Amino acid sequence: MTKQGPFFSVIVNTYNSAKTVEKTLNSVFAQTFTNYEIIVVDDHSTDDTVSIIKKVITGYNKKVKVIKLEENQGIAKSRNIGIDQSEGEYIAFLDGDDLWKKNKLMIQYNELKKNSFTADWVFSNYDVIDNGYNYLGERKRNSGIYGFKAIVKRGNPVGMLTVVIKSKVLKKNKFRNVKHEDYDLWIRLSKRGHFGILLEDSLAMYMKHSNSVSSNKLKSVVWTFNVFRLNNINFFTALYLTGNYILNYFTRKRKSAF
Repeated sequence: MTKQGPFFSVIVNTYNSAKTVEKTLNSVFAQTFTNYEIIVVDDHSTDDTVSIIKKVITGYNKKVKVIKLEENQGIAKSRNIGIDQSEGEYIAFLDGDDLWKKNKLMIQYNELKKNSFTADWVFSNYDVIDNGYNYLGERKRNSGIYGFKAIVKRGNPVGMLTVVIKSKVLKKNKFRNVKHEDYDLWIRLSKRGHFGILLEDSLAMYMKHSNSVSSNKLKSVVWTFNVFRLNNINFFTALYLTGNYILNYFTRKRKSAF
């Protein structure tokens, strides 16, 4: 009888995450659903990230692979390295400063069991926190099935830290080394008929840094337009969709504190 592998492979990507990675890993270990493996891919940190990771994982009886890259590869390649090492039926992602709520995997597992023939990935809404772990607000979209039109309508609706996706789909459609590599992936998948389901629940906490890529909206606008064009969306449609993304950003800003 062959040994059954984990249901989830949790890929944790770190880079100079010494101040936050302990809480990040503890939020994974605290999950009420326990059939998962953890793969940590450290993108050549220059601080104590890896030693802290090794110290944290010794306190838990859980399968953890720690991969320290000998040179900085960037987030797309780092994620792909984790994907190559994964053994789970579904793959989840978490960066070294973000957190999961304790029922995250359980809720998504139950959803997948109900809709395994409908959705190739499941994601959720999520909270936003600052680097002191203070609550700033919630990133919220309407729940339901997300195909191509919903994916491109108002900018990226998919929080990377909330996704669980079929391994067999992801291993055939890996991240490309482009800016907004995650949004590029969701557009490619949805164009090929792979549907996602957005859950109403807020299942994770995204840490917003004042100097982060996501906080630099001008760059984000340009990268969003480029992702549309990279996926063969014609110039004028790409301009229109980018305009929707900008409008959605300012609408959200008026409604929230972040």
